Amino acid sequence: MRRWSISLLLLALLCVPALVSAETYIAGGVGVNAPSFDTTDAGKVALKKDLFYGGKIGHYFNDRGYNWFGLEVDAYRSTPGIEQQTLPTSTNPRLSGKIPGADLQVHSLAFNALVRVTGYQYKVEPYAGLGIGLNVGNISSGNFRPEASFAPSFNVLAGIRYYMTESIAPFIEYKYNFAQFTFSRDNITADYRANLFMFGIAYHFGR
Repeated sequence: MRRWSISLLLLALLCVPALVSAETYIAGGVGVNAPSFDTTDAGKVALKKDLFYGGKIGHYFNDRGYNWFGLEVDAYRSTPGIEQQTLPTSTNPRLSGKIPGADLQVHSLAFNALVRVTGYQYKVEPYAGLGIGLNVGNISSGNFRPEASFAPSFNVLAGIRYYMTESIAPFIEYKYNFAQFTFSRDNITADYRANLFMFGIAYHFGR
């Protein structure tokens, strides 16, 4: 999955020369993921807070007079492992009583629509967006059998950029990501909610 995400980003970068007539950007960053895992059998299962990293490419339609509107592709990876904990007795023995920790990896690919506030004389630019995507969750070790779950995702984000130059813009961003994973080998269905706080740097072409 990691190679798949990187390959998509590289493919997107090849499109940059064709888009530089308007404003296109590439960005990368790191941050903290504060996730939750709400199962149908045992209720909330505690996940670890974790660092995540990712990259994205986006395009604002300056060439068509809609410089406030843009689209982006965003890919990132997080490893919010399942904490060792004691859960209430449930119908699923893998989620009952004391359970050891387990590895959980989540790869996310999102397609977002963006709006931004333009026209400031200053170099600060707020933005927000929402979109859909695909999450892949990989669970293994502990009480759980190794398995991958593919799930559609919903994304909401907001951030602010500061243009150090015409092209280079550090940013801070909050992302909310939701997906419902089903791990059939362990009979687990759970709502995965990620609260992602990111710091990154973007390079803008044609601004």
